[in-house]
Amino acid sequence: MSAVLDRVPYQLLRQIIQHRLLIYLGACAPWIVLRSLIGLAICLFLIVCDVIWIWHQSKKHTIHWLHAFFPTFEDSLYLLCQTERVNPVASLQRERLQQRVTNLLTTDAIARVGQQVLRPSRMQLSIVFCCSLIAALLVSSFSTPKAFATRESKAVANPVAGLPSMRIKIRPPTYTGIAAFESTAKELQIPEHSAVEWCVVSTSLTPTQVQQIRQSSVRLSNGQEPKMEARAAGELCASWDASETVFWTWSADAKQQRYTLKVDLDQAPEIVISQPTELLQILSEQTQHVTMSMQIKDDYLVANASLHLTLARGSGENIRFSDKEFPIPKGNEGRQRQWTRRWSLSDLGMEPGDELYFFVKASDNAEKNPHSVRSPTYTIKLPAPDALADETSVLPVLAKPESLRSQRQIIIDTEQLLADVQANPRLSAEVIRHRSEVIANDQAALRRRYGRFLGEESSLFGDEHEDGEHANEKPATDLMAQYGHAHDQEENATLFDEATKKILRRALVAMWDAEKALRAITPKSALAPENKALEAIKQLQQADRIYLHKAAFTPPAIKEEKRLSGDVLDVKNKQRAQSLAESNVPVEVAELIQALGQQGALPALWSKSARAWIASHIVGDEQRLKAQAAVQDVIEGCQSCRAELAAWLRQSIASDGIRLQPEIRYQAAKASALDTYWQTQVKTSEQATQSKPLSEKQPASDPLQKQKNMTRDRR
Repeated sequence: MSAVLDRVPYQLLRQIIQHRLLIYLGACAPWIVLRSLIGLAICLFLIVCDVIWIWHQSKKHTIHWLHAFFPTFEDSLYLLCQTERVNPVASLQRERLQQRVTNLLTTDAIARVGQQVLRPSRMQLSIVFCCSLIAALLVSSFSTPKAFATRESKAVANPVAGLPSMRIKIRPPTYTGIAAFESTAKELQIPEHSAVEWCVVSTSLTPTQVQQIRQSSVRLSNGQEPKMEARAAGELCASWDASETVFWTWSADAKQQRYTLKVDLDQAPEIVISQPTELLQILSEQTQHVTMSMQIKDDYLVANASLHLTLARGSGENIRFSDKEFPIPKGNEGRQRQWTRRWSLSDLGMEPGDELYFFVKASDNAEKNPHSVRSPTYTIKLPAPDALADETSVLPVLAKPESLRSQRQIIIDTEQLLADVQANPRLSAEVIRHRSEVIANDQAALRRRYGRFLGEESSLFGDEHEDGEHANEKPATDLMAQYGHAHDQEENATLFDEATKKILRRALVAMWDAEKALRAITPKSALAPENKALEAIKQLQQADRIYLHKAAFTPPAIKEEKRLSGDVLDVKNKQRAQSLAESNVPVEVAELIQALGQQGALPALWSKSARAWIASHIVGDEQRLKAQAAVQDVIEGCQSCRAELAAWLRQSIASDGIRLQPEIRYQAAKASALDTYWQTQVKTSEQATQSKPLSEKQPASDPLQKQKNMTRDRR
């Protein structure tokens, strides 16, 4: 291959890059202006990738480009790239091409080729510049790097030159089991109630520097400022008890770098009872054992855990209770205790008719205020047989009152069953079937109760009493029904009109549908007919309401001379005054929000009020740190940060309180004769008392008592 042809791809690459420099500068310009090192690095990486792509294209398409720009090559430059032996004609053509390549491929000719191939257009330049500018603006709006943030901040008081490195000493509480450690100034995660010390070695400092460090302090985002004090071994330290997540700065640091101390709060123990799965467990008569399984977890150590049992026996006023407590044994790991025990009913002391209540109580090993928690109370019920209950009764009741569940309670039970199935997919099919049948029985009992109003039988099957040797015989009423004439029907034997009966039939049909769905173990499809039945029952309740005219006071007729005259002197008017709910925002916070929206000075001690409000009304650590950072920025003189702080304060304000119903205040347009007489007597008594000498003054008499005396004298 010709040496001149070998140099063509390199020359084309140089020419193409020279013509694409404007695109490269347009892509990098916004990032250079914004001083974003990350964006500039990404642009440079993309430029390098583009150059590599151009190099591959130039090596691949050089011969095609030369054929297009130089027709004298006769599309035969491929012969110069072949290394094997060719026929005489091709050899002759190769010699001719060698001479033409040497004469035509000059530097100026290759430059003209480079200007035409892969040349960027103005449209491409504009698109690249706009895309880069938009990306730079988006990045700058979401992140304001500390290195390039231009904010109006006042100079830090007395920055110390040549500061030594600050060491942070952390001593976690003893009960956590975490050893003390030291670290440099950086973001740390420490346990609650850890003793934090910021220390600087003062042995290598000048007296002036030591004095300046003693006057400095560590500024916390919650407003606290621990002072630097002298300690042993030539150290100056500031101490703080970690109680909440904060960020801190050192007042003597010229950079005012902020570091976060994330405090992990000590959590209360967590109790999980896996067996029994429900708060109320009703045992069958054949049950002999009960399984209880529980697990207690804590972030450091479970100090105490116990199971409390309460057995209730008896009924009515004759109920006896007995309490027992069993400690839950410790496991291999102190942070967790797990206990599963299969109790026999004899161990628990349960007999038919008894109820057992139990809960788990646990506490951790915190030193100052240990956390103590208690699980919900679970109930295990062992019902007594019905026959046994009747035999033990001194005076057996022949007609017991019906205990029916309302339609609303049936709907609540069905919804609870669906919620339990959704929350616990592993719930056994036997439990679901049992609960669905129990609800179906309640629905059937309620249906039969409402069916009596239409003359239906109270039992589920009307022929259940016909058994024995007469079971297959036809009833004697068949002859009367076939040949006789019925003068009355069951439904006509009621006192309801036809509209009420129609609503009753609709309710009974809906109850039938709900009962069928529940017995088919499809409680979800039973909700719709249950709600229809409830709606029909509500209509029946509304239909039972009748209107009664209220017999009240009838005022006398208005005089003819007063009618339509517009004279309302003797009529009392009423005024409604809106009772406003008391504002839940302190006055200083409201004034601060208003002042932040202006360019004037802020109220006195505004930072203390803002920090106290943020600490009590913003719960999340991350949001609270951002709000406290906005307070610190405004303190340092950032005018643009006022809007951010005002937004945080407004966001933390809860919604306005509920406005109460307006109070009705009555005010007479003209005082009555009794009120006028009363006021006259009071004024006369006061004037008489003031006109008497001091020695003759006596306590003012009651006008009402005076009026009674006058009436008595008149009699």
